[in-house]
Amino acid sequence: MLRVAVAMAVMSALAIIVAVMLQKTKADGFSAAMGGSDSARHTPGSKEEWLDKIAKVAAVIWVISCLAVAILWYR
Repeated sequence: MLRVAVAMAVMSALAIIVAVMLQKTKADGFSAAMGGSDSARHTPGSKEEWLDKIAKVAAVIWVISCLAVAILWYR
């Protein structure tokens, strides 16, 4: 059971890293805001929206799996 929790923590951590690395930088959004661009950052169905959702779900899975590892390790 401990190995499964560790594997989930590692896989979700890698998913967070990949999802964050593929997202656009905040500087792009800031320059668009200053330039008067009217495009929304997260349009429905856009790549950025999917990467944001993947990062959030992976973060929740990572926290839960790390908590499970801690509980199983010290039991």
